[in-house]
Amino acid sequence: MRRPNQRRERLHARQKRRWTVFVVLGCAFMGYFTYSFFFDTMGFMKYLSMKRTQAEIASEIQALKEKNTRLKNQIEAVKHDPATLESLARERLGMVRKDETVYLFVPDPAGKP
Repeated sequence: MRRPNQRRERLHARQKRRWTVFVVLGCAFMGYFTYSFFFDTMGFMKYLSMKRTQAEIASEIQALKEKNTRLKNQIEAVKHDPATLESLARERLGMVRKDETVYLFVPDPAGKP
């Protein structure tokens, strides 16, 4: 009678060790996969960082497109609008028309109005 109980106890002890090993290995694998999911080189945190960068780049692209459109409009105005061409010549080159008088106001060096 004693022999079957010893076998059964050894069997239960062996099964308990197996389950313990399986649980420990399972926890180790879950810990590793959880860590790699969040903090690996292509993990979730990297994904969030890349999404933020993508949003910033998209807004920069939109701003550059708007600036590009404004510059194209200015180029067209300079090419085809004589008033724009004249104002640029007056402002940037200091040109005047024939028989115009230009008054130049020099600021006071002391800074008084």
